[in-house]
Amino acid sequence: MKTDFGKKFFFVAGLFVFTFSAFAQEKTPPDEPIKILTEEVHLNITAQTANGRFVSTLTPDDLLIVEEGAPQKIESMKKVPASVLLLLDTGGNLNFAKNVKMTRLTAKLLVEKLSPDNSIAVLQSYNKIETVADWTDARQTVQDNLDKKLFSGNLSRFADSVAAAIRMFDARPLENRHLVFIGDGLDSVADLETRQKAFRNLSAANITVHVLAYNKMETNAAKGATRPFQIGEERESPRLPEHVLEGIIGGLPAHMRDNFRRMIKSERLFVVRLDKNSIKLAKQKRADWIKGETELQTIADDTGGFFQAPEEPETMWLAALEIAKAVDAQYVVTYVPTKPFADSEKPEERKVRVGTHCSGVVIKSRQKVILVPKKSK
Repeated sequence: MKTDFGKKFFFVAGLFVFTFSAFAQEKTPPDEPIKILTEEVHLNITAQTANGRFVSTLTPDDLLIVEEGAPQKIESMKKVPASVLLLLDTGGNLNFAKNVKMTRLTAKLLVEKLSPDNSIAVLQSYNKIETVADWTDARQTVQDNLDKKLFSGNLSRFADSVAAAIRMFDARPLENRHLVFIGDGLDSVADLETRQKAFRNLSAANITVHVLAYNKMETNAAKGATRPFQIGEERESPRLPEHVLEGIIGGLPAHMRDNFRRMIKSERLFVVRLDKNSIKLAKQKRADWIKGETELQTIADDTGGFFQAPEEPETMWLAALEIAKAVDAQYVVTYVPTKPFADSEKPEERKVRVGTHCSGVVIKSRQKVILVPKKSK
């Protein structure tokens, strides 16, 4: 049988590390990476066939885990409910594609399609960071709050929102934690060092990060904004075929389906008149969106998450649907590393690969783990 290390796998899963009862999560300053005292490693993995069907019948004998070149013995393999936090970026001083209405619809679709066994919370980032919905399994409560409590502003606060998101996971189990970020990842408040710390902290927080990025849409739309005058043309027909749309929104309440249909058929007439300062801002933001897209894709890859930067809004709905399926299809696999932990305060980074003995099945999981020795204080 051929072993496949999941490099071609589309969706992703994260790694989660937890403590034995003799140890506890280390308390760290807000600007330091989160560290976990651990002897047992938890990997979230997803299995999928070549045609995209999720596999729900794997056993430990079907998998191979290799850490730093050494095979590892699987101690357990199970499925557990997920904790899913939606982080919605609705701020920015010049947006051409990102808007609250599209973000709300995408978030509502995710909420509706996730398994009812999962817990969901929603956090929004604009002029301030606010909790839209605290952890709950009550889907209707989350949907109502998305309708009533989601707002836009003129500031982007990515670093602050990441710190708030990590804190929200403090009350959740260390297994099967997912952050779904919808936005562009720009920051008009934090400096470069603070922003880089936010990415490092998120990478070390044992959270799978999925990203639905507006960056490519913003970059494309901003091309015309670098000129003093632009008129966008109405789109003659939706890019998403009607039968595909109906497949996405199937099973949603009638009023939600109507909202999606109105959005996809809405007029795209677009007129912009910009002064010199605004033209300069548009050019700078185009560069920021391009750079930000790379950063967001990196954090998704590093944490075993899914990344999508669509060129049209409707593709976000397809991606959201697949994220919901991937979260619900994940296994939690544990192993005790055969290589002893270093007797030092410095965290260890180890490469990990998960493969399968099953022909025609591909596996995806995080490709590195960060371990903290048990003697750390």
